[in-house]
Amino acid sequence: MRIRTRLAAVFFTSLLAGASSAFADEPLTLTIGTQDAAWPLIVEQSRVLDGAPYKIKWAVLTGPAAQLSALYSKSLDVGLMGDTSLIIEQGNARAPWTADTAPLQIIAGWRNPDSSYPPIVTVVRNNANVKTIADLRGKTWGYNFGGFNYLQYVLSYIKADLKPKDFEGVKFGDGNVSASAFNAGQVAVYSGGYAPVKEAVDKGEARVIIKSDELDIPALSVFAARTDVLRDPAKSRALGDFLGRLKNSWTWWAQNVPAVEKIYLEKMKQSPARAKFSAENGRSVFYPLDGALVAREQKIADTLHKSGDIKHPIKVDIEFNPVFDAQAVATR
Repeated sequence: MRIRTRLAAVFFTSLLAGASSAFADEPLTLTIGTQDAAWPLIVEQSRVLDGAPYKIKWAVLTGPAAQLSALYSKSLDVGLMGDTSLIIEQGNARAPWTADTAPLQIIAGWRNPDSSYPPIVTVVRNNANVKTIADLRGKTWGYNFGGFNYLQYVLSYIKADLKPKDFEGVKFGDGNVSASAFNAGQVAVYSGGYAPVKEAVDKGEARVIIKSDELDIPALSVFAARTDVLRDPAKSRALGDFLGRLKNSWTWWAQNVPAVEKIYLEKMKQSPARAKFSAENGRSVFYPLDGALVAREQKIADTLHKSGDIKHPIKVDIEFNPVFDAQAVATR
């Protein structure tokens, strides 16, 4: 009986050792959030991740609120949102963020460098009788909370010298829902991404009244990583490599716009016009998370605090971590 017990113990120990060895051989996995279901398909077709010594698991979650929730629950290592999302998050946090305690940090930011493709806009329906921004008074205005769509909304009504009591703000769960309401004529004004409402503009049903560049909004899409992920040496190395490969995918995208358009047309079932715009509009480059960007973001944070849209004055430099700029940002 003792011999059998010993043999069983040896067998069980060997089994555990084998399992541990097999587990150790499993590649590290990074879970990356995105709000565009086409993007993982585009990156896959570019083949920039071929041979990567880690796995990428994509998670499609619409809106910055969903991305933030997934980050806090540790379902995501990295989430996709707008460059001002953490300003709002930090400014409304219960406890002050410091360099040691900030739970999230922005590690990369990108946008289309062509100004003819504005990232964020405020658009009005032509039947709303809006001739100048002052005429936005009293209108129904669709927006969503949490990112640069929300910032576009706030800075647009500030530019119009209005306060929320001067119009009817209608809050939606994410930008696509807000755009759908605008396209259906349920609201007269919309602040958010241009692509979802472009067809209404092209049809002459609406027009752009304020672009994000006019409000000095950087309007970068960004990756926000959990700080504990950045402090993990293996995951940090993998993130740097991943961003370097994504830099190459932007180059591939610019050189293969028809192939990207086909993905939006066939996989995303967009109309030919929308697919063509999505492919052109999505061409991007990484921008440095440098002092010039931080200064612009700090000005935005100060404006949001003054308007009462964030509770506390904050310092945004602790949100922007340029540790991967050397790998992600192309020499220009």
